[in-house]
Amino acid sequence: MIAVQGDGLRAVVDPRRGAKIVSLVDSRGIEWLSQRAEAAVAPGSAFVESEMAGWDECAPSIISCTSAGRTVPDHGDLWDTVFEISGSAVIGHGGGYTFQRSISEVAGGLRLGYRAEATGEELPFLWAAHPQFVAPRGTRVVLPEQVTRVVDVMADPIVPMPWAVELSTIDTVPLGAGRKVYVDPDSDITAATLLRPEGARLELTWSSECQYLGLWFDNSQYSREPVIALEPATGYFDSVERAADAGRVSILEPGRPLEWWIEVRCS
Repeated sequence: MIAVQGDGLRAVVDPRRGAKIVSLVDSRGIEWLSQRAEAAVAPGSAFVESEMAGWDECAPSIISCTSAGRTVPDHGDLWDTVFEISGSAVIGHGGGYTFQRSISEVAGGLRLGYRAEATGEELPFLWAAHPQFVAPRGTRVVLPEQVTRVVDVMADPIVPMPWAVELSTIDTVPLGAGRKVYVDPDSDITAATLLRPEGARLELTWSSECQYLGLWFDNSQYSREPVIALEPATGYFDSVERAADAGRVSILEPGRPLEWWIEVRCS
């Protein structure tokens, strides 16, 4: 395990498990991430058969699909791999690309710095953060005022709808169910906040390379406790194949790395 102490925020990373952030504790002792069960997961297991906790890196897709001539597994090909440690960074290798993440201190919290580059031919690259934040009853997502519309991507066909308080909270998701929405893909969004009922706040901000934001609410459908995931992403929406067809995904090219960052602050 690797521990990184920031300004009022401490992260613990497991390089053997896709560089998963297994703990994120603020200065008041609040553990923001759902904790995993100590159970071995066999190689080739589905993501939902794994720990379903912590903060994973999903790339080059969130859901399984076909891209660049190969089948991408569910939640990508990084989450269950062993990462190398290189100084302050961890390095992973996916299908046709390399992936690097560092964590460093910034004022008020931590910065996660990312770099990805194709190792062969260019390929569509849908990366998404997958932090499973503990969401006790009353927890809600706060978005910038300019966000007025979201898209329910679990509906068939997908359904645009106004962003409302009812959609922002885990409380309106039935027990054993989940909700996944994206902020309108034409919106310009680089911040989101998770507000807990006792007033504790966790804010994510990110660079413009992450053009999209998904919000996943899981009221024990897959997780062992209610969680909310704030998911900045480089593609819209969960399938890199579909995102590429729509022209809404980043492209990795050899010799032209993609770099981006996320900052996490608690108050």
